[in-house]
Amino acid sequence: MKADKIRTYDSDMIAKEGYPFIAGGIASSLLLYKKSKALSILSAGFGLFSTYFFRNPNRIAPDMKNAVLSAADGVVISKSDAYERYFFKKDVKRISVFMSLFNVHINRSPVDGKVIDTLYNRGKYLPAYREKASLDNEQNAFFIESEDKRHIVTVQIAGIIARRIVSYKNRGDNLKRGEILGMIRFGSRVDIYIEDEFIDFVNINEKVKAGETVLGVFK
Repeated sequence: MKADKIRTYDSDMIAKEGYPFIAGGIASSLLLYKKSKALSILSAGFGLFSTYFFRNPNRIAPDMKNAVLSAADGVVISKSDAYERYFFKKDVKRISVFMSLFNVHINRSPVDGKVIDTLYNRGKYLPAYREKASLDNEQNAFFIESEDKRHIVTVQIAGIIARRIVSYKNRGDNLKRGEILGMIRFGSRVDIYIEDEFIDFVNINEKVKAGETVLGVFK
């Protein structure tokens, strides 16, 4: 659905968590150049890949009434009713987005609103596309109240390769749609749980972008 207006959110080109990896790859490449050109090239390659992985492109958030945006880049792997165990504690609408190693891993707020609460759960590192990942894996949840008092839970879920969930927001923080919530390193998943009546626009296997793609609208 086309939005009447748009808002642009400026951001750094590289997420700050990526700088140590990029610097480490470049430094190792320089130090190893005389000893082993092969290792030097591998280190340089790691630095370049880190630059790619931690990229943080600007996003344009649609200014559409009652819209819920994707919180992650990737592919929609599930949309169904599911039990949300942290805050709603009941079956609600859930849309799951899987992020491959090559997607942007910055996560963004799906709505304008406020972080009512957060919860971190240490867990396993099953492949993020598996259904059990929503229950068993390490994850970080944001309980968000929109400006019109609708409620959403956005859950960052670590995967088999991802070993670090980063959160930039805390309880009480105000949010603008498309604003950065955090990131997950190296392949993962984000689940969005929606309590209120909701009409979804996306399909299974559809590619989505954080802060830009409209998942659907509240009724």
